[in-house]
Amino acid sequence: MYRLDQVKNIAGRLDQVASRILRTRRNLMIRPPEQIRPYLRRVGFEYVAYMVEFEHDWSLVSALIERWRPESYTFHLSCGEMTITLQDVAYQLGLKIDGDPVRGCIGVWEQHHQGRTIRELCEQILGIVSGPEDRQSQTKWIVKLIWFHNTVCGELEQDATEERLMRYTRGYIMQLIGGILFPDASDSRVHIRWLPLLEDLDACRQLSWGSTVLA
Repeated sequence: MYRLDQVKNIAGRLDQVASRILRTRRNLMIRPPEQIRPYLRRVGFEYVAYMVEFEHDWSLVSALIERWRPESYTFHLSCGEMTITLQDVAYQLGLKIDGDPVRGCIGVWEQHHQGRTIRELCEQILGIVSGPEDRQSQTKWIVKLIWFHNTVCGELEQDATEERLMRYTRGYIMQLIGGILFPDASDSRVHIRWLPLLEDLDACRQLSWGSTVLA
């Protein structure tokens, strides 16, 4: 990020400065295999997956950055003020904007699933558990996105079972969450707290993911 007063007339000098001052979030995600698209559609994340192939319009992004006012969370344009709305989130990402709120909290999950540890949860719904070297630290369950890319979402067999497809789908959605929807400053990790929400794909679809993304 950079301060607005550090960049003058970005849009007017786009060809000289855009590659230096604008940074996009890119990760190792690939287009979802056709085999898991029905599952992504089932859980309401099919349109979000298209963001993996999204190409930035540098001119538009640069012009909007110049006109962003953080004190009011609006873009100041010559025709008036504009901001991002729930309708924009629903239209662009196809995410549900009503329904139950999204609560990404391991503590709440543990209260309702006494006796099952986070490690057992990962083993059951992903089929594999990340090692300490794949996490931010040995005590925190903040997992590197590349781990999901290389393990849970490794090469998908043509005759993959439904269980394998569902595990792949959950791993792919975790990458969408950490890499696109709720990225942190590192742009390379995702907290495992979101995983319990993906255990039941039908229940997951009923959550208001769109309002959470906007917030």
